[in-house]
Amino acid sequence: MIRKLLASLILLVFMVGASSAQELKPVGFFLKDSVKIGESISYSLSYKDRKNRPVFFPDSLYDFSPFELLDKQYFDTQSDSINSIDSAVYHLATFEIDTVQRLSLPVFLYTGTDSLELYSLMDSIILDQVVTQMPDSVNLAETSAYMPVSLDFNYPYWVIGLIVLGILALIVLIVWGKAIQKKIKLYRLNKQLIKFKEQFDLEIDELKSDTTKIKIESVLKFWKGYMEKLEKVPYTKLTTKEIVLVQQSSSLEETLKSIDKNIYSPIEVSALQNDFEFLKDYSEDRYNHVTEEIKNA
Repeated sequence: MIRKLLASLILLVFMVGASSAQELKPVGFFLKDSVKIGESISYSLSYKDRKNRPVFFPDSLYDFSPFELLDKQYFDTQSDSINSIDSAVYHLATFEIDTVQRLSLPVFLYTGTDSLELYSLMDSIILDQVVTQMPDSVNLAETSAYMPVSLDFNYPYWVIGLIVLGILALIVLIVWGKAIQKKIKLYRLNKQLIKFKEQFDLEIDELKSDTTKIKIESVLKFWKGYMEKLEKVPYTKLTTKEIVLVQQSSSLEETLKSIDKNIYSPIEVSALQNDFEFLKDYSEDRYNHVTEEIKNA
């Protein structure tokens, strides 16, 4: 009897230790059971964790498919002596026609050298169909009034015209195709740069009134997203150390480390405006480098 009791106690201690080693899943669910196409639907995401461990929630750069992000609300962390609870509400919309649509969102738990993705359980929502059934027949009104009818289309001329246009297009592609592709690519890169600088200036300006760690990280991720499109390097998945290894720039290394201190340090480090202005200038330098490579290719 004593041996059985001892074995049960050992098993109980093992089970408690195993369960405590696992990270808790975040809790995510829709606040309504159904939604119409294009209608805003709220999705609540919360996570309970040990106090003072950095936890990051998805932002506007995250892919919410099959939904699209309209807006988001982050709430202040609620803590007691042991645990902390972080929460956010995402306002989404769907334009898909599937009857049942599902979503599971992660939180990112910072472990010191990397981040751990923890996903909530999948929650589903029903699409409210506006047109539920098509009628078998409709009542048509008869009329004996004259209705003009268009003449027959001349298909032979249409086919000949398409063939001529195809030949001309082929000649243009052979002779000037490479130059045209370069101009199109350079035009798109220029438009992306202009859009990035305008939006990034707004993001930097907002840091004057909002220097929370979440906001700082959001601005940094916006910069990484542009650089990822520009250089086809997965900046959003790289750490500061990995980015520096790719770029080999001591100035960039100092700037990114300074921003990381503002995100992860418990005290305010400041110099954010100068750091992000440097990142904007650095992006423009890399844009010039990329466009020169395209021109000389």
